[in-house]
Amino acid sequence: MTLYSPFMCAGQTTSLPLVTAHLDEDPDPVRKGLAAITESLMRFVKECIRLGVDGFYASTQGGEAGRFRDPAVFTRHVKPFDIVLMNEMKRSCQFNILHVCDYNAPYADFSAFIDYPGHVVNCNPRLTGRTLSWSEVATMFARPCMGGLDRHGRIVAGSEADIGRAVAEALSQASRPFILGADCTLPSDIKWDNIRTAIAAAHAHPA
Repeated sequence: MTLYSPFMCAGQTTSLPLVTAHLDEDPDPVRKGLAAITESLMRFVKECIRLGVDGFYASTQGGEAGRFRDPAVFTRHVKPFDIVLMNEMKRSCQFNILHVCDYNAPYADFSAFIDYPGHVVNCNPRLTGRTLSWSEVATMFARPCMGGLDRHGRIVAGSEADIGRAVAEALSQASRPFILGADCTLPSDIKWDNIRTAIAAAHAHPA
């Protein structure tokens, strides 16, 4: 089950620029809203678990480079609500994926997310200053990684050969163990055959 963070849900309710500005200017009233969203999401998480969901793809935002004038705003006023939900997932679920989402902007570093729960981390290793190797990401988070394919890259518009090369390149650079996937949600209009091609190429890749 995909679960968006309280901060992301607040942004979908109003807009991320508005939530960001209000957190920068006067965070305490915004925290009341984030607390209410967190309470609602907690009910959803617990009901999912009761119905048999055994894991979540937990997506978080808010720590992107330049998001807040003071980066500590994320640590003080966004992260605590993420952790409440993710600790419940950790307590109750067999397998959770932490997704550090760069849909809106890239990150300068991942330091704020290192202690987030999750059995696997999914992120885009391209930071504002450099691109991390998958070994660096795996060592940093002390857990396996998922990714390797650019969600806007060859898997979307490439030929079968292009997709095969993208998969081979990703797996040759991957840490071990590793789950091949995109760095974020694939476009809704992607051809399903492209995904099948990537899967077949992964299965054919030498171990």
